[in-house]
Amino acid sequence: MGFLQLAAAALALTSSASASPVPEPQAVAAVSAKVCDAATTICFSEWTSPEKISYRIAIPDTATAGSFDVLLQIVAPKTVGWAGIAWGGVMANNPLGVAWASGASAIVSSRKASSRTYPQVSADASYTVLPGSGSNTTHWYVTALAKGVSSWGTTKLDPASSAVSFAYAQSSAAVTEPTNPASRFSIHQSRGKWTHDLASAKIANFAALVEKASKPAAV
Repeated sequence: MGFLQLAAAALALTSSASASPVPEPQAVAAVSAKVCDAATTICFSEWTSPEKISYRIAIPDTATAGSFDVLLQIVAPKTVGWAGIAWGGVMANNPLGVAWASGASAIVSSRKASSRTYPQVSADASYTVLPGSGSNTTHWYVTALAKGVSSWGTTKLDPASSAVSFAYAQSSAAVTEPTNPASRFSIHQSRGKWTHDLASAKIANFAALVEKASKPAAV
């Protein structure tokens, strides 16, 4: 994907004009699994990267091509400082989400890049982190309601497709300000693309399940 290909240069305030283009990685076939969250009873369609970062997606079973909400869940080893997703499968001109652990919870930051430059905070999409996001001794995890990630410009994700192109990137380096959604973060250490079976991500009673998951657990 490479949506953080020049982040290091941006952080160092050096010129990127002489940087050699890096070919986009080829998409790999989706190996989707159905994973159900015991706490919320929400079932996600899951793809796991070679770095053992799981990207889980759920969408309404009534979704049609166009604008629809998406439930995103990321589960990453604690050695991962941040993990990102590109909803258009490329670096530029599509919604990006970058997630990281933040104390007892987690952050998902909405970003966008118009070219291979450091992705800036963007209001084109939004991520509402749901209760239950946090970490344990081995992993950090976040569940967020994403709006504005299924349609942008002339692009509309097809919820009936079994081969929607997404991309990811990750680094073991921690972000500079974990509590700040606008925090700076380093260049990725690895990246890749995959084709996701979005049709298998459809769930019934999406709105009701999101409302239930949005309520803090009873003490």
